[in-house]
Amino acid sequence: MKKWNFRSYLLRLWKLITQPDMLVLPGQLAFFFLLALVPTVTVLAYGASLFHLSFDFLTNFMTKAFGPDISNLIMPIVRDVQISPQFILTIIIGFYAASTGAASIIISSNQMYGLSNKSFLHRRIKALFMMIVLIFLLLFLLFIPVFGDKIVALLSFVNLNEKVTQTIAFAIKLIRGPVSWFVSFFLIKIIYTMAPDREIPSSTNTYGALFATFGFVFVTMIYSFYINHFYHSSSLYGGLAQVVVLMVWLYMLAYIFVIGIAINAQQLEKIGEIKKE
Repeated sequence: MKKWNFRSYLLRLWKLITQPDMLVLPGQLAFFFLLALVPTVTVLAYGASLFHLSFDFLTNFMTKAFGPDISNLIMPIVRDVQISPQFILTIIIGFYAASTGAASIIISSNQMYGLSNKSFLHRRIKALFMMIVLIFLLLFLLFIPVFGDKIVALLSFVNLNEKVTQTIAFAIKLIRGPVSWFVSFFLIKIIYTMAPDREIPSSTNTYGALFATFGFVFVTMIYSFYINHFYHSSSLYGGLAQVVVLMVWLYMLAYIFVIGIAINAQQLEKIGEIKKE
């Protein structure tokens, strides 16, 4: 029977996090998060056109969330998108490439849990579903906890009647705070549960999911504060500074996520629910 105390727990956790593959994973995830941005915004833009929503709403949100230079780089690409074989193929390729980050999460989770990897096809299919949850999580963090007030202010750009606009504004305000934290926790827990190539008790993912949830909210609020108050003063590097800050934000989210996996692996080992293969 292994003896567990706080010091040994931290040492085991540090050993997991500092494995060579674990040190590389956050950078990989940050890159693939960024890669998923263009196809995601493209799909959102097309969805906005279907519901006759103003394209200016999405443009203004991108400006508030990522700064004007990044918005000006991405939004012209997705303007006036239309369904066509080329459009569908581009979206599929974009999401497939971005899902490589989720595939890395699967492989890293298996390594931390001491599991063998399943087939390539199984991993890629699961990675696509995980990537959808990850994208929804990132968008949710931006739309609700961080930029909820901005979204309410930007509703004037949407071609909706006043009653619908007021309903949307009320819903956004209602689910901010603890409700949004719970939704984030639930989505993170789903990803942690899906990642390993073996069924594991969902309850053992609670500590890692809690750590990642509060870490995500805290880091994202810092990023939001910078975008809203300081990006205008980055005259030396201009738009490049915004790209750097965006990548730092994504990297911090990825690193927090990886630590959450390690916490979950420690919990499984501690209670003896899984044996290393």
